[in-house]
Amino acid sequence: MLTFAEACEIAAKHYGEPFAVDGVQDDGVCLVTPQRVRDDEARGLITVGGAWIVVDRETGAVDEWAHLDHIERVTRMRPARSGKTQKPYSAR
Repeated sequence: MLTFAEACEIAAKHYGEPFAVDGVQDDGVCLVTPQRVRDDEARGLITVGGAWIVVDRETGAVDEWAHLDHIERVTRMRPARSGKTQKPYSAR
């Protein structure tokens, strides 16, 4: 079973950009977020309408979930961290 850190690395390679060190997970998937989205949130810019990016913890397969289709599952997920440190936008 993949760790959250491994899921972030898989997503980063798949999309070609860094992913935030925190997110949520359950026993099946890790929900990961591109760092640029976290940076936009820190600056007060909100992006609406994007899909959630998830990595299957068994297979490493990357998928995108429509928000409303999976909202109940995501709200039950537990917090996760990769163990790496990422400077917040304000410190860059």
